[in-house]
Amino acid sequence: MSKSITPKSIARIPAPAEERKPLCAWALVELFGHQRIVGKLTEEAFGNAVMFRVDVPDLLADGKIARPGFTRYFGVGSIYGITPVSEELVRKLLPEIDGLPARPLSISSYDE
Repeated sequence: MSKSITPKSIARIPAPAEERKPLCAWALVELFGHQRIVGKLTEEAFGNAVMFRVDVPDLLADGKIARPGFTRYFGVGSIYGITPVSEELVRKLLPEIDGLPARPLSISSYDE
């Protein structure tokens, strides 16, 4: 006795997964703790973990480097929002958004 083929008995073949392009964009990244950083946003794998990398460009003033660029890494859980922006806007925001971690307050600064 042959079994009839029904739609339920046919194995569904998944569609081929689209090849995912790696993330690479200029962005304003908002972090928990009221921090913001602007720069080139990419992602990097560290073992099984993926972290976001933000390369902050040099801040230029009068054709000279006023603040050298730097790189910071963030885990997914520390990011509140990502807004894609143009490179031009990143460079305009650089003087206002330094992207540096909070610095501890020194008691010695009150002694002066």
